[in-house]
Parts: sequence; C-alpha cells; structure tokens
Amino acid sequence: MQESSSLLRLSLLICSDMEKVEGISHITTKVFISSSNTSFSSVLVSDLGMGANELIVITVADGKLPCGTCVRYEYQCEFPTSTKRSSYGPTGDPPPEIPPPPAELIQTGPPSIIQLQKHPLTAPGARFHHRSMLDPVKTRFVRANSAIAFPRILGMDLESESIPRLHSFAWHCGIRAEHVEDSLDITTLLSRDDLRRLAKIYFTVVNVEFGLLDETDFGERASVRYENPHGIDDMDSVILGICALGSFFSSSPHVRENDLVRGARELLMEKSINHPGTNNVAGWVLRTIYLRLASRPHGSWISSSIAMHQVESSGLHKEIQTIAVVYPAAPTGDHKVAKARRRLFWVARALNIILSFEYGRSRVAFDVITTKRFAAEQGSSAHQFVELAELLPNDYVDREREPDPPGALCTALTKIEDLKSSSPFIQLLKADLAFAIYRRLWLMSLTDAKDRAESVLGIGRSASEASATLLETRTPWWNVVHAPFQFVCVMLAIGSPRALAHIKDGLGLLRCIAEVYGTHMTREAYNQAAALVQMSRRRKERELEALNAAPELERHEGPPTMSSQASMVGLTDVPDFDWAGMEVPFEWETFLNPELVMSTQQPTGYGMPNGMDVMSPIQPQQRAQAGVHQPGRAEMRFQP
Repeated sequence: MQESSSLLRLSLLICSDMEKVEGISHITTKVFISSSNTSFSSVLVSDLGMGANELIVITVADGKLPCGTCVRYEYQCEFPTSTKRSSYGPTGDPPPEIPPPPAELIQTGPPSIIQLQKHPLTAPGARFHHRSMLDPVKTRFVRANSAIAFPRILGMDLESESIPRLHSFAWHCGIRAEHVEDSLDITTLLSRDDLRRLAKIYFTVVNVEFGLLDETDFGERASVRYENPHGIDDMDSVILGICALGSFFSSSPHVRENDLVRGARELLMEKSINHPGTNNVAGWVLRTIYLRLASRPHGSWISSSIAMHQVESSGLHKEIQTIAVVYPAAPTGDHKVAKARRRLFWVARALNIILSFEYGRSRVAFDVITTKRFAAEQGSSAHQFVELAELLPNDYVDREREPDPPGALCTALTKIEDLKSSSPFIQLLKADLAFAIYRRLWLMSLTDAKDRAESVLGIGRSASEASATLLETRTPWWNVVHAPFQFVCVMLAIGSPRALAHIKDGLGLLRCIAEVYGTHMTREAYNQAAALVQMSRRRKERELEALNAAPELERHEGPPTMSSQASMVGLTDVPDFDWAGMEVPFEWETFLNPELVMSTQQPTGYGMPNGMDVMSPIQPQQRAQAGVHQPGRAEMRFQP
C-alpha cells in the first residue's frame, strides 16, 4: 500500500463518545474535516480498505491531556492505551496500537470538570448547564446561561467551523459611541523616587497585614510601566493606590496625596466598565483600605462591594481548572499566577465580610467558590485576617441551616478569643469583631450577652494594650481609636462593677489618642465616650436615690408570733411542746372540730361580739344569735 494513497493528513475534531466500529475501539465517532489546521494538530489516518468508516486515529490532537480541542469544545479527552480488533483486514496483519501519551504531558493535580464528566449529557447544550466561561484576554467571566455566552455555546453545539466569539452581540442599538478611556502619564503625578519611598512604607506597614501583593513582582511591573508611561494601563491604579496608602502612613505625606487618590479612582471607574482585570480588583481593594482609614463608612463598604463584583467578573472565585470552558486557553500550571489569584480573592472577600459585619450591611456572596485558600507566609498576618473574616456568621440567617443564631455568634466569639496573634492590628481587629458580636447578642438575648461578658472584657483589655502600642509608633490604623471607643460602649452596656472598673483606663486612652492626633474625629470620640459615661453615672444616681427613698428596716421588739417561730423550725423538725406541763388542759374536741375558725394571730375577743374567746367552742346556735357568719369548707381553706 503506497503512502500517498493510504495516508491522509486531516484535521479532526474529537468528541468523547466511545463506540466500536467494526470491532475497532477508538475515540472518535464524530469526525469533522477542517480546511485549516491552525487550531488542531494534523493527524494521520490509515485507510485499511475496510470501508469509509473504518478509521484508526494514530495521533490525537496536540498530545496533551486534555488536548486543546477537547478543552475548547468541552469534550472528555481520553488516551486509550491499546486497540484490539475482532478481525483482521485483508492483509491479515494486526492494526498498529495507539501509543499512550508521554508521562510528562499528562496533566497533574486535581482533575477538571471536563475530566470528571464521565457521562456526557445528550440534551442540546446540556453539557454547559451551570458551567462558566472565562475570556482571560478581556477578563470576562460569565455563566454559561449568559446572553453573551449563548451564541458561542450554540455554535459549539452545532459543531460549526467558525464559532462565535464570547461577545455581547445585540446588547443595545449602538446609537451612541462607546466612551474612550483617557490616557494618563503617571510620571506627572509621581516621580520614580517617590514611588520607591512610598511603596516601601506600604509594604512595611500595610502589606504585612493584608498580604495583597508581592513586593518583588510589584517592583518589576512598576519599573516596566515607568519605562513606557504613556497610554492606558490598569497597573496605574495599583501604583497610585499603593502610593496613596504609603503617603497616609508616612511621617512626611506626599504633597499630592489627594491627587493620587482621585487619579486612582478615575482609572478604576474607567476600567470597571471596560474589561476589568486582576489589577482593577487590587486597585479597588487598595481604595477600600484607604477609604476605611480616611472616609465615611458607606464609602469603604460600597468600595469593597464593587471590588467583590469585579472579583466575579474576573473569575477569581474559581480555580482555572474548575472553569469548564476557558477561551482562549489560560495558563493552569503557573504557580505564581495561581497564588496571586487566590491571595487577591480571599483578601478582597475578607475585607468585604468584615466591613459589612461591622457596619451592619449585606455582604457580597457567591453560590460556589472553588478558589483555594492561600498558605500562611512568614512575617505576614494575611492568613489571620482571612481567618477572622471566615469565622463571622452571616446576619441574614437561614433558620433551617442555623436554628440558633445566638449560639452561632457565641461559637464565633470563642474562636476569635482563641486566635493568637503578635500583630497589634490583628488584636485590634479581634476586638472590633468581638464587640460587633456582643452588640448582636445584647440586642438578641441578654442572657447570652451576660454569659460572654468576661470574654469580651478580656479581648477589650488586650486591644487597649495594642492601641497604646500603635499610638507610640504613630501608626494610625482605624481601630486605634475605634476599638477603645467601642470598648467603653460595651463596658457601659455590661454595667457590672467588674466592667465599669475599666472605664477610667478606657477614657484615659481615648484622651491620649485625642491629644496625640488632635483631629476632629479623635476629639469627638473622646467627648462622646465621656458623655456616655456621664449618662450612665446619672442613671446610677437616680437608681440610688430610688433605693435611698425606701424606709430603713426596723426590728420588731414584740414577742415572736407562731408564724415567726415556725419559720425558725426546720421542715423535718418536730416542735418541742411540754404537753404535761401545760396549765390549761388541751381541748382535743375543739382542736378536731373542722367547723371552727380560729386564728393564733388574733388576741382574745378580737372581732368577736360579747367578748367571746376564740379558743372557746361555739355552737351554731350561738353563732346565729351573735350574728357570726359560719364559713363553709371552701371559705375555711383560704381563711387567713
């Protein structure tokens, strides 16, 4: 058989259905001959003279597992180790075996969703249901049921040669031209020397707590940007955000710090509309931290919420291996990229949870998260920052999943108390979250709040020491003043002598903070805390006045009554009466008469006509003549 007649060089599209054709076990049942071999590897097909359908695939796709074709079309990719024929061809020679792929080409690590799908669904488009698609070039992540994803999925299902790209076809009428992003020359705002100085402060003070970026990687990318500072680059928002935070914590702030903040905001808003990427997410996280340090609560919360929505649009909440369709192919084996994605996602999520829990707003939640947690690093508290956020229960509780919200809060408080850290910032953050939990317990259940008061007081005392430490180094984290102020509020809410004993130290610390920073916010915090203490003092004084108005207890000097004597006798003791020494014989008939009403607390003749003695028997006729009412048994039972 001549090679020119027996070998055909074709481009094949391979699907996952396993069938046998004339006893030949092979992978393909749907063969699509393409006129272009740019997307798929050329394969050799041998015609053994057994008919048009009797084809043996010698080499499949690009030799990788899964191959590029199966990844693109979401087929199950398999390499059979051998093929067997039930009968031989006319020559009687056995067919050549399909060699297995090299071991170094087989994908290692956890299997992807594509590999786990052993039984392809047969409904049109069913294999894409509840799946996700990511375009890493434009960093566009959508679910498979998205309107912009459906044309592409439909083309894939139709096995078209020209598959529509992931694009927002017919999204609107296009009457107005799309906004063009403004270019920015970053060197006009920030010199390279200022960049180095402020970035050093950021990585020394801020990044050790959040672990958002890698210092070496940032330095390399910033240098590349400064070599070509013209045009538009989403790296600019990261550079400006880092320098703004470095200026905030610097003893000599940059003269254009406000311009840095505004420039970063404009770039973030531009990129939020047009293809936001991981740099855009990092920029929003940096802006969130800055706003928490220098702006109002709503600003930091809304910024963190935007960051989380940008996280979803970039697909950071999913591991690349768990995204069913990735087009064009994204690198899955780059450990550095995977590590940066995980760190960025979990820090952004933790910041949103903590700010929402503290401010009393809703957090941004995702249905399924497959991104792995990043490992702890030496000299960084980022893993503890994330761990604290993950301990917090959601304010909007599903009663079927969590029937005891106070119990969940108490469990979270116990775990927060057990978390140990040498970072003063983390210790203050622990106090912020513990006080937030106590506020919820105090509003929900006074019993649970009282039971956990000692835990909250212990965390608060440690936070006061951490605040004093940061005050000495002039490190103005937001909770340097926030935690001591909330601690004073919590101590007043507890109201016990043990809690109120720390009021003096709490007010003293707030006063020191106000004197050191001398800002409106610190002075306002001290004045309001002092006012709350004064309100508590006045209430205690009113309570004391009410108690002092009650008459003092006076001792009764008269002879003890039978009831007082009986109260001194135990329930199991028998009264010690001297029956033989009684001067008056005991009237058993009178004692056993059930119709006789008598009271041991009344003197002789009290309330009785004609001076009759209550101890003398009274006949019914005498009662009628004296006008005395004769009670029945029911009345006698309740007679005092």
